[in-house]
Amino acid sequence: MNDTSLRMVDALETALLQATNEIRPDVLLLSGGVDSALLAALWQRHGHAVRAITVGLDPAVRCVPAHTFLPYPCNSDLEWAARVAAALDLQWTSITLSLREAMRYLDALVLQQRSFDLGQLNNIALYAALDRAAAWDERTTFASGDDGDGLFGGYLNADEHADWGAWVTQRIPQIDPPVRGIGMLLNWQPRFPYLHEAVLAVATSLTQNDIRQAISVDERSLPPSFMDQFDLASYGTSARIWGKVVLRRVAERYLPQEIAWRPKTDLQFGSGMCALEPHLANLLNTGSRMMIEQTGMRFFNDAHRGLYSRFRALGGVIPPVREGERACVNCGAGVVIGKNHCQTCGWWEDSEGRLG
Repeated sequence: MNDTSLRMVDALETALLQATNEIRPDVLLLSGGVDSALLAALWQRHGHAVRAITVGLDPAVRCVPAHTFLPYPCNSDLEWAARVAAALDLQWTSITLSLREAMRYLDALVLQQRSFDLGQLNNIALYAALDRAAAWDERTTFASGDDGDGLFGGYLNADEHADWGAWVTQRIPQIDPPVRGIGMLLNWQPRFPYLHEAVLAVATSLTQNDIRQAISVDERSLPPSFMDQFDLASYGTSARIWGKVVLRRVAERYLPQEIAWRPKTDLQFGSGMCALEPHLANLLNTGSRMMIEQTGMRFFNDAHRGLYSRFRALGGVIPPVREGERACVNCGAGVVIGKNHCQTCGWWEDSEGRLG
């Protein structure tokens, strides 16, 4: 790291200490990743007792072999969160969902979000945690690690934005974590320390060097992210590009190294909900396939088609275009102008309206 990066690490630490001192929720949605684990560590430093909750799918529900036999397998959030809880002596609750329970929560999300985006698999753990916690006591506020990945370069496409600070400045007004709506529906008040103004000020000052750096595989043997395991070319290199480096450097000051450098893992993989895809695909029959074909829409795979058929069976209707929106070129739903991801069908569009 160069001197500028070290200066930004110090600045981010100061901002996060301010944010976590001013924002003190009752409950933390803990995935065991660096974003939520760092928040837990900072609240511990402030002497604030937060109840941490982690959700995972019953490991008896086996995922596809491509995920199960990886060096860094799916459905590992409960294991990693247990490490965080032990390191910080947290008040921690783990929840393991059966296949039936997970599918019921997915049904609820499909209707609430009016969406058949496969990304809803990411939200099952969030919905289940808040739903279960609401029955335990009278706590009312919760926090999550949103939008750590977006602000600090956790996503694989972070290298596409040469002027990182300008990119973050542009997208800040559009940041709206899905868990906000999920929580409010369940009568929770959401809190997002990473969206505190002091933290955002630092995020808009970061450079590519602050967020992404090549690190030797001798120093970090695990892949930078779960999805990197499918990039065979990276396994032949002596160094790999890690994201969120500035945040991980702050985390090193409060957490064990292995937690600060846990690979970036989308919730659908970490919670094991990716194992629902074969069950969604099994919802299809000849009739539903014909119906889906007639829509003219494009789908990622049979799991995506199965989720759409479930959406229709539950009475789901594609939402119309509203003021400030444009029509998705795939499903026709309203997409907020300026965004290229349709939250209804899940497709992304490039600047020329092509699907990807």
